[in-house]
Amino acid sequence: MAKHAYQSYGSKAKPKRRALRILGRILGTLLALGLLAFVGLAAFLTVTEYQPRPTEKLEASGSATRMLAPEEEFTIMSWNIGYGALSDHTDFFMDGGKSVLTATPERIEQNMNDFKAEISRVNPEIALLQEVDRDSTRSNHMDQAKEFQRAFPHMMSYYATNYRTAFVPMGIPPYGKVESGAQTLSSFPVKDATRVALPSSYTWPLSAVQLKRCELVTRIPVEGSAHELVLINEHPDAYTDEEGRASQMDAIRKTLEEEAAKGNWVIAGGDWNHRFSSAENEKFPLLPERTWEPGMIDVSTFGEGWQFVMDASAGTTRLLTYPVVDENGQDLGNPIQCYLIDGFILSKNVKLVSAETLDLKFKASDHNPVVIKVLLEKD
Repeated sequence: MAKHAYQSYGSKAKPKRRALRILGRILGTLLALGLLAFVGLAAFLTVTEYQPRPTEKLEASGSATRMLAPEEEFTIMSWNIGYGALSDHTDFFMDGGKSVLTATPERIEQNMNDFKAEISRVNPEIALLQEVDRDSTRSNHMDQAKEFQRAFPHMMSYYATNYRTAFVPMGIPPYGKVESGAQTLSSFPVKDATRVALPSSYTWPLSAVQLKRCELVTRIPVEGSAHELVLINEHPDAYTDEEGRASQMDAIRKTLEEEAAKGNWVIAGGDWNHRFSSAENEKFPLLPERTWEPGMIDVSTFGEGWQFVMDASAGTTRLLTYPVVDENGQDLGNPIQCYLIDGFILSKNVKLVSAETLDLKFKASDHNPVVIKVLLEKD
């Protein structure tokens, strides 16, 4: 009887052991395939990594005929458009939210129309735009730079790429392909424009899927002067360590001071991803819900005479932890972390007439535009 029981037990155990071996082989195969796919993707991203040169001359689109003269007031608008997909209805996974691909093609189109309408309303002589996509999954592969060129044919347009990768594997669904950058529009003729690389904050393998930050430097002749207006579209890193921030700010400061030393008028504007230590940052206290704190630019590290302009009448950006409104446009009452990180740095020979953050309630972008009126003092 005992022998019979033992034989019966063994006959049942064999199929179980066989099933476990099969399951182990399946799991091992899947693991090997996953590892192979990961290695293949890493190799592909490494081989195709965007590696810009330290400086690159940029080609113009469009034309402009109005000459800039000293003591002539003109308007500059800076706006991070959030690639047309970071509007008031969304959160974002990199900011502590949930969404990865954040807008439908229809909403992106609507946001682009809002951008063009607001720029037309303000009617600036110069527009500095950041996070302008040309061919990205996140913005339905719309060429937004071309959209702005077509909308403002009286302005010269220059575009500098600062984010190009074939595939970003983060998020569900994956973030995908990205090609994005900064765009400068000018109703004044531009002598030349250059993409100037900033020090990279990332090493391999992150460098293969991260931004390659830069300055978009345009040179505008000034009537009756041997000097020129040096206009710089800025968008340094946000998510990096203190060392990375410091190296980029050192490079930016060097550019500004070298140009000012030549006697040029210098205006640098954009999304700094930092607060100016001289700004009214206390108006936007840090909330417990925040997942990011911007760095601080110590204005005392600059030489004499530089002007740091951020208007605190409204936050210039919000953290995308929560949406502001629901699909019907109703306020959700979520805690919204705002910051003051968009603005301008002016050399001492540029007179600031006014500065205003346009409070658009983050309807089309997670940034509000900042508008300044300035004039160039005579040599």
